Amino acid sequence: KHLRRIRRHLSAAVDNVLDLLVSGIEAGGLEVRLEAASFTEEKFAVFEKYQVAVHNDEDVSRQGFRRFLCDSPLLFQPLARPVEGLVLPASGLGSYHQCYYVDGRLAAVGVLDILPSCVSSVYLFYDPDFSHLSLGTFSALREIALVQQLHEHLPNLRYYYMGYYIPSCPKMTYKGRWRPADLLDLRTLKWIPIDRCLERIARHPVFCTFDPDVDKLSIVRDSREQVLDIAPAISPELLTPEERCRALERIEVLVDVGGLFGMPRRIASVSGSQLTLISDELEELALQTYVSVGDQLATNVTLSL
Repeated sequence: KHLRRIRRHLSAAVDNVLDLLVSGIEAGGLEVRLEAASFTEEKFAVFEKYQVAVHNDEDVSRQGFRRFLCDSPLLFQPLARPVEGLVLPASGLGSYHQCYYVDGRLAAVGVLDILPSCVSSVYLFYDPDFSHLSLGTFSALREIALVQQLHEHLPNLRYYYMGYYIPSCPKMTYKGRWRPADLLDLRTLKWIPIDRCLERIARHPVFCTFDPDVDKLSIVRDSREQVLDIAPAISPELLTPEERCRALERIEVLVDVGGLFGMPRRIASVSGSQLTLISDELEELALQTYVSVGDQLATNVTLSL
């Protein structure tokens, strides 16, 4: 009943909705618990059911679940002081599971990273029996409410990060419905209002930078035929000799050199320019990577071959 009440209020002011989420969270048989990320059989049972029903994934294992959503490379950072009115584990910043119970039954788990400047929504899985409750929308609102609560006590924590946005992936299009929102431009590393980004995506059925001043130089494209007139460097074959040399100097490459030239098996870090001595095919792969990410990002790329 509480979830249905939330859905009826979604057209109300955001602050009112968030107040409702926080103050009435345990009404109507709904309970939300925030806890450090950990494995339980109860969570795994819901995850397995979700993966099979939603993603048609029959190859679900406890080990895979632990590695994917329980084990985290983040080290917990204790908070400088407790956050009043918020039940946050004493471990502070780090990886969490926000568990949603309906009438005592685990209905969904939101996997979150609580970071110094944002709450990052990593993944949500839910029991398909509760799919009619729009738990994805509800959990996102609840996580936004969490950001607002934390921000009152941790001023630098003020963003809600929803992860990657892929317009062509039906399971990700929901991210484009939230406002206000920004997308990160991977060419300029600037945050751009999503409406402006969606306009450019609609005009170009290919990936491009969202900065019009940089777009004409973009070489990140899906269809070579559509954009050769805009980005002539889309194919490695079209690079000039000077551009090929520059490209190969920009990218660090990790190569398994086991067995090559009688050397012992090991992973070696080589410059792209050395690849031609190892394999023409590897050199072409490095060049394709360069024209895929562009000159600006190439220096940040480590290619494992």
